[in-house]
Amino acid sequence: MSNTIEKIKTRLQDGELTRILAFGSSNTERFLPDMHWFDVLDVAIRDKYGRVHYCINTGISGNTTRDLLQRFDRDAALYQPHVVIITIGGNDCNPDKNLSIEDFERNLLTLHRQFTEMGTLVVFQTYYAVISDGSQRFLNFYKYSDVVRKVAADTQSALLDQLARWELLQQHYPDLYVPLMRDAFHLNRRGNRVMGVGVAREFDLTPDKDLDFWGEALYAHQLMDQLASKQK
Repeated sequence: MSNTIEKIKTRLQDGELTRILAFGSSNTERFLPDMHWFDVLDVAIRDKYGRVHYCINTGISGNTTRDLLQRFDRDAALYQPHVVIITIGGNDCNPDKNLSIEDFERNLLTLHRQFTEMGTLVVFQTYYAVISDGSQRFLNFYKYSDVVRKVAADTQSALLDQLARWELLQQHYPDLYVPLMRDAFHLNRRGNRVMGVGVAREFDLTPDKDLDFWGEALYAHQLMDQLASKQK
């Protein structure tokens, strides 16, 4: 099991300045008002440890792993991040992008190698659950998500498996899940809060207890916890 998360937590606890990079596509790019999932992590770290970190977001909508590799020097290496959260695959799985599942795995491994060569701790992240229309892209989505899990395991990287938890919410509480989605493949502002709380929890962080703002997100994770425990 990867100890990447523990290493990151130790850096933060020790007050060691930590640059955290979010690298991905539209799930990562900040293009909506209100709290983005990466903002939630930023605020949660600051609330517990103070400003011991900087969050840098270089997500670009429509990107694939091929695009991340092409802009690696400009949008990743330039910042010399201590930590990277890679969330990618929703476009790679689109047949129109001509990226086979083998290409996807190879590109993820290359990204991992390039980050680790400059000393960056790598965290892979799966997407939230999407709303399928039965097209090939949606059918591919789950296979490509499995590749993210496989690469994380093979490289002993950290994995934030959002999909495993969001699928349970989608299946068992659709009336709660659907209002979190902007469209079939994207979260809205409410969904970003839920995702952000999920990320923060992986680092033993929680947002403040302002239930007017955080209540829905905290409740969603309470339900996910209950559903996940039943599956064990």
